[in-house]
Amino acid sequence: MAAVLQKWMTIVLVANFMFAPILGYVDSLHREAVEVVLHEGAKKASIEGRFTEEIIADMRSELVEDYNFDPDKIDINATKNLTYRNEYIEGSIEVPRGPIFLFDIFISGPRTIKKDTQVLSEYIN
Repeated sequence: MAAVLQKWMTIVLVANFMFAPILGYVDSLHREAVEVVLHEGAKKASIEGRFTEEIIADMRSELVEDYNFDPDKIDINATKNLTYRNEYIEGSIEVPRGPIFLFDIFISGPRTIKKDTQVLSEYIN
């Protein structure tokens, strides 16, 4: 009985450690995708003077179509008030984080990926 238990525990640990680098890499790619989408949206918002509904919809659709995030779990908070030149526009994206380990028996940090940005407005009336 002890030998069987030992083998099962070994299999669980080996499977976790075998897939951890791949899942960690996928997690880093998701973080980078969220950061890039937010950065590109902020550049557009800087010219417009705010995050318009169109910019937010584009950011959401890019995360859904290109990176396979669940559209219902994407939380985008951004400055929607018109902001004039040399004033800051802020935006943030929060999405659920995927697993880091094959079995969720280890502490794997926060449950979401959250990125914030702040950019100067270039909008001139």
